[in-house]
Amino acid sequence: MATFRPMRLVVPLIALVAAWVLLLLDVEPAPTWFYVFAWYPTLLLLDAIACRLGRRKALLADGRLAISLWLWSAPIWLCFEAVNLRLANWYYVYLPRGGLERWAGILLSFATVVPALVLAERFWGALGVGERWRTRPVPPGVRDVRRLTWAGGITLAAVLLFPQWLYPLTWGAALLIADPIVYRRRPDLSLIADLERGEWGRVGRLMLGGLLIGAIWEGYNAVARGKWIYTVPLLEQVKWFEMPPLGFVGFPFFALEAWAMYHALAVLGVAVPVVGEHARARLRWSVLAGAVAALFSIVTLTAMERGTISSTVPVMEVPTAPRLTSPWQVSRLTPSAAADEFGVSTDAARQIVESARLMTLRGIGSAHARELSRAGVRSVCDLAWSSPPDLWRRIHDVHAGLGRRPTEPEVRVWVRAADQACTP
Repeated sequence: MATFRPMRLVVPLIALVAAWVLLLLDVEPAPTWFYVFAWYPTLLLLDAIACRLGRRKALLADGRLAISLWLWSAPIWLCFEAVNLRLANWYYVYLPRGGLERWAGILLSFATVVPALVLAERFWGALGVGERWRTRPVPPGVRDVRRLTWAGGITLAAVLLFPQWLYPLTWGAALLIADPIVYRRRPDLSLIADLERGEWGRVGRLMLGGLLIGAIWEGYNAVARGKWIYTVPLLEQVKWFEMPPLGFVGFPFFALEAWAMYHALAVLGVAVPVVGEHARARLRWSVLAGAVAALFSIVTLTAMERGTISSTVPVMEVPTAPRLTSPWQVSRLTPSAAADEFGVSTDAARQIVESARLMTLRGIGSAHARELSRAGVRSVCDLAWSSPPDLWRRIHDVHAGLGRRPTEPEVRVWVRAADQACTP
């Protein structure tokens, strides 16, 4: 039985409270980096609570396992980012301006994905959830795992061919591909083998953990400045936080996928399994796998720069004021207050304030604000009165070299937000 140390709760709790305070006070870099600042102490809290409830050693106290989880988490999630380049179901806004800082923030954020899901499953286990969830064994036909692998590959191909209609199947295809690899080599880590034995505890805990972590993910994302925004086909109108309500169904299945993908790496000898014996690492194979993962990550991040990252932290150039004046501070000024602040006429101040309000609306940012201005949209109310399809065409007609961004769903997000923000 492990000895519980209260500081394991106190320190991350203080760090989490500090992140919230700095966010509420609008002290940079907390608003931009809030997701990272909040998630790491949250993970430590989850681990400490599970340790206290289960009276066992903290999961993250196993340094080798913790490093493995964090290192492989980002490449695993980047697989879904690569698929999203085709799906276009979400995009990122207000990320750090510097390329190195931006990539660091992305990788640090993605590195929390798999650890969060594993810790959530362990948290439910510490509460005793799923201990007696047993049924009759699944019929022996499930042993033909090759069929499941083929089914997963065909499902993923269908999603990429018909993303508009089949995108929900993304949250299941990877499970069918990865878990048969685990099943053949380490049945004790396989979710298919669990069901074959009629044991539903781990599957249930992972799904509940996915739902719990998904809710926390979306809650943190909703208040952060650097964030993602969903443009899921047919589900753009109603959202909880930033997620369409039906989208929360995907989190439990993603948790199963993440477990299977990580343990597929474990049985191949390049990651440390969460439970059971640690396989002896194959140095040559680990180096090769790490090099492939690094190359894949770089290629995917490069593609995200053009295909998924919509805006960075906006910059304002205001006469008689510092070059990096915060657009969020300027957007809260009245034209008369801005005129006094910047020493310009009221009309010039009104244009400055309207520009700040535009670039701080729903991830528009500096570059897209300039594109909107060239298309005749210079204020939030101008945007509210626009037709999304017509505005999207005008933006791309005025600047033919823009490429994919902004997408038409993205413009719809802007117009909908402007319609809510524009008051008489």
